[in-house]
Amino acid sequence: MCDSTVRAQYFYSSLRTLSRLISAGVLLGAAMTSAQAVTLNEWDIYNYPQQTEAVDEAVKVFQQQNPGIVIQRSVHSFEDTRIPLKLALTAGDGPQIAQVNQGGGDMGSLVKDKLLWPLDEYAKTYGWTTHFPDSILKRNRWSDNQDFGSGKLYGIASLGEMVGLYYNKALLDKAGIAVPKTLAELEQAMKKLKAQGTPPMMLGLLDGNMGQQLLSTIWEAQIESSDRKKLDDLIYDVGGTFKDDKLVKAANMMKSWNDKGYFFTGYQGIGHDDAATLFQNGQAAFLVSGTWYLGQFKDNKDIHFAAMPMGEGVQHALMVGGTDLAFSITSTAKTKEQQDAAAKFIDYIVSDEMANRWLKVGFLPASASKNAQIPADNPLLAETYQVWVTLNQHDGLGHYVDWATPTMNTELNQNVQQLLAGRQTAEQMVARFDDNYQSYLKTLKH
Repeated sequence: MCDSTVRAQYFYSSLRTLSRLISAGVLLGAAMTSAQAVTLNEWDIYNYPQQTEAVDEAVKVFQQQNPGIVIQRSVHSFEDTRIPLKLALTAGDGPQIAQVNQGGGDMGSLVKDKLLWPLDEYAKTYGWTTHFPDSILKRNRWSDNQDFGSGKLYGIASLGEMVGLYYNKALLDKAGIAVPKTLAELEQAMKKLKAQGTPPMMLGLLDGNMGQQLLSTIWEAQIESSDRKKLDDLIYDVGGTFKDDKLVKAANMMKSWNDKGYFFTGYQGIGHDDAATLFQNGQAAFLVSGTWYLGQFKDNKDIHFAAMPMGEGVQHALMVGGTDLAFSITSTAKTKEQQDAAAKFIDYIVSDEMANRWLKVGFLPASASKNAQIPADNPLLAETYQVWVTLNQHDGLGHYVDWATPTMNTELNQNVQQLLAGRQTAEQMVARFDDNYQSYLKTLKH
């Protein structure tokens, strides 16, 4: 074998060795990079196509901005956020980040079993306490003694919702009626519409909560936001009574509207979604309902949204509403590194950047930035968002009254139907609400 052949074999052998060393180095580097990455499992319930698209994009952008964090997202049903989530966390194999339903049976239960981490330090770090009003943060607070609405913070929500007054401006203009700003003006408007043959207010009591939400909205429209403590105490089970003059007044007002024929004929047999569709098609001038119908109403340019007209002498009323499920850090985020990464993701999911992404797909973000980017083709969302911003400037986000007890939802729906059917008085109905509430409070004293 000649020298040149030996040198060639040696050269190629050296190349193969060098190649193996380089490959090993690359693999080692990749392994080290992988070891440094924090991988987090995340559960959310955003299963509507526009929602899931927005969150998928958010995950992608977040990971680009934070290359050391990997978010493994999975979409679940609302029911999965309850017993299945608790079972998974108890077994130690659940997600590190999860949307958690507020209330004693869900978030309260997880807090009690130490399956969620408190977020107070992160709230300071990321400025959540200034980014969101107390009325939003309190919904995710639990004390060590299991007091709802006070104590440590265990979650932050990304979307908001409120119940207000939808109105058909074409029908109001035709009747020569301005958008009502007070309950008295709303009553006058409905009287005039009725006289002209236009159904004043849409309603559907066959299913859902449209009736109780109308009652709650009239009640809270009489409460000044700075004087909200009595209602907060009721909802957060601190104590108090439903025997409130303003609630009785709201019930009597609702009954009088029924007696005067202001509600759409046959409302007792109409479902809530069917009522919304009838309103969308111009069958009534007003509808009191929530922002969950914004997408459905978007293409009817005659439909607008306003704060519920206020009671006499009220400057900044409460509005029935709340937030969607809160994002929480669970007990399966065992290391400080995991917890910090989870908090960073939650901060992104409640950021102004995410708020603009929600607005782009037609949803109302929980944050209230004055610099929000409203899509030009969605004026209904623009005016609704302005109502939201103004509401939160005055800490005016009120409550869904059915939060007060586990059985209050059924109590409200049944008794509103009884009231409007003339089978009980406003005082009798309110007394039944209070009986339900006081009985529940007794079960909490142990």
